Amino acid sequence: MAIHPPPHPLTPPTLAQRLAWPAAVALAPLLLRQGRQVRRLFPKMPPAPGPSDGSLKGPDPIHVLGVGDSTVVGVGVNDAALGLIPQFSQALHEHCGRGVSWRSVGESGATSKDILAQFLAEAPGASASVVFVSLGANDAKDLKPLRATISRFERLTDALHAAHPEATMLFSSLPAFNQFPTLPQPLRGLLYAHAQAIERSLRPLIEARPFALMSPPPSKYSDGFFAPDGFHPSITGYRDWARFALTDALQRGALAHLARR
Repeated sequence: MAIHPPPHPLTPPTLAQRLAWPAAVALAPLLLRQGRQVRRLFPKMPPAPGPSDGSLKGPDPIHVLGVGDSTVVGVGVNDAALGLIPQFSQALHEHCGRGVSWRSVGESGATSKDILAQFLAEAPGASASVVFVSLGANDAKDLKPLRATISRFERLTDALHAAHPEATMLFSSLPAFNQFPTLPQPLRGLLYAHAQAIERSLRPLIEARPFALMSPPPSKYSDGFFAPDGFHPSITGYRDWARFALTDALQRGALAHLARR
């Protein structure tokens, strides 16, 4: 397996992005009020009902493990089979011509600290061919300190690799909070800046590992991407995200070895 270097530059966080966290701490009373207002207007959506695992028929099955937060447990859709990991598995099934089994491990609202503490023990299971990690949105949203967040991601990456040494690991970029329609300013701008500080610090650490890559940030979310809460993806959003992640991995040669020969 050979993963080509990312087609985009590994740009470090800007000073403004690094200062987003202390700025948010200073503005905490205002941001908390804005956050409560958003929650009143757009009530919390539950995880999608349905099983946390499944399979698609075909020869020589590929095993996909999803690890992460609300996006891994399908918040935003009304059927778990329409969430991120099942839709990624469907796209992989179509491309490779092989069977695919998938399993999702995580929880809505989970941060990297939560996954390490509560869910990592569930992640081993059957040996995975692909580990898809969608995490970091809550580290940014909850304004977790940058250095501690990066350290936890490193530990998580190494632990997952130890449990699944043959797997290709795909990490999603963090949310582009500046495109979230329900977030007011300055909350929107500060969350986006802090998310970018995390992502730009994390990306070179992930890309330095020969078994892992991080998807590029989206240029613009598609029409219909968001669920009614304006925060989580819809069925269309998860489908577009899954295919975006798969296309990037294929273009970089990360999953070429999985194609049926």
